[in-house]
Amino acid sequence: MDEGKKRCVAPSKQIPHDFAIFNACIRNCYFPAAGKEAVTIGIPEPGKPRDLPGSCRPISLLSVLGKLFEKTLKTRLSDHLTGKSLIINEQFGFRPNHSCPQQALRLVEYISEDFKVKRKTVAVFFDVAKAFDRV
Repeated sequence: MDEGKKRCVAPSKQIPHDFAIFNACIRNCYFPAAGKEAVTIGIPEPGKPRDLPGSCRPISLLSVLGKLFEKTLKTRLSDHLTGKSLIINEQFGFRPNHSCPQQALRLVEYISEDFKVKRKTVAVFFDVAKAFDRV
């Protein structure tokens, strides 16, 4: 694709060709391998020794066209799922206008309602802050 480099695209010339390729990929259930490739670099964390690999935060530089294709696919998929009412109201991840504070408020309201009627409530929380920190 474009090896992660941003390039100037003339709107009237290149974009229709890119979207024609995107449409063909979607029709054929194909995601180009070049769009999945990333160049990973380490960004040193402040205050940590630079000679230790664990003191660097890995950053993946993805293809600009790959990211554009993903955004196009996400938008179309989201519109389809939302339009067909296939996403439940309790799903907050990766949805516009559904944030962590809103989900926390729902939890507090749920617990409060159970407390009023003297019903026990159990909650399980997972901390996934570093679940994807390895290259």
